[in-house]
Amino acid sequence: MADLVWLASFPKAGNTWLRILLANYLDNGDEPADINALRATPIASSRLWFDEWAGVESAQLDAETIANLRPQVYRCVARAAEERRYLKVHDQWGLTPAGEPMFPADVTAGVVYIVRNPLDQVASLANHGGNSLEAAARAICGEASPAPVVRQYTDQLDQRLGGWLGHATSWVEQSGLPVHLVRYEDLRADTAGEFGAALRFLGEEPEPEPERVARAVAFSSFKELRRQEEEHGFHERLAQSSGPFFRQGRSGGWREELSAELVAKVVDACGPLMQRLGYLDEDGTPR
Repeated sequence: MADLVWLASFPKAGNTWLRILLANYLDNGDEPADINALRATPIASSRLWFDEWAGVESAQLDAETIANLRPQVYRCVARAAEERRYLKVHDQWGLTPAGEPMFPADVTAGVVYIVRNPLDQVASLANHGGNSLEAAARAICGEASPAPVVRQYTDQLDQRLGGWLGHATSWVEQSGLPVHLVRYEDLRADTAGEFGAALRFLGEEPEPEPERVARAVAFSSFKELRRQEEEHGFHERLAQSSGPFFRQGRSGGWREELSAELVAKVVDACGPLMQRLGYLDEDGTPR
């Protein structure tokens, strides 16, 4: 039996990049990991994966039954695994309809939760789903479900996301699980340092090998990811996306992309946590 690590985030916070960093580190190969074959970090909401482990086609089940079965599926995965499994999660942490945690503590080693300035996530989410900035902002604020984005993944189960604030709070403050918080902006500024800190939290190495970390970082550069996407496509990119999956990856782009009204809307909905995470100054002004 092995334990599970949840790589959790609200959509378009940098979860896929973290998975690629981890895949390159675990592979420890001589060439970059294939972004279309991230077997080391499968998606916890995969419908085919659920069907395999549950022993029944999810298409024959209602949403409540699927939700109640998911913790048992994850326990089966842990029991069958010979080594630790890393699972990408976009679901908000919470209880199943039966009252059980969706992500069971008894098979959980820890959570790496990646958070990003929600102002930057608006444009990224809009691009990903082919939606308007206004629609993406409503999803970030929890006023509308991002389900139109998620449900385009026909091979994924329904995911309960909530808004940016509720999502982050559920994992970091309510789950009771050991959580390592990674700010996307810090990961961009010091990729090796922040990724190394996550590895230490996970206990992958008492002290991660600097050369191995550096190689994983180089193999996971946005230049390399864009090259692979341009040459081979990326299966997690939605058909209706208005641009590439690996779009810009920069921080602060919201200043050119969002109207003052949308900035105010997001700050009003997410302000307290944004301030605690350093996205707002002491006066509540976006940094």
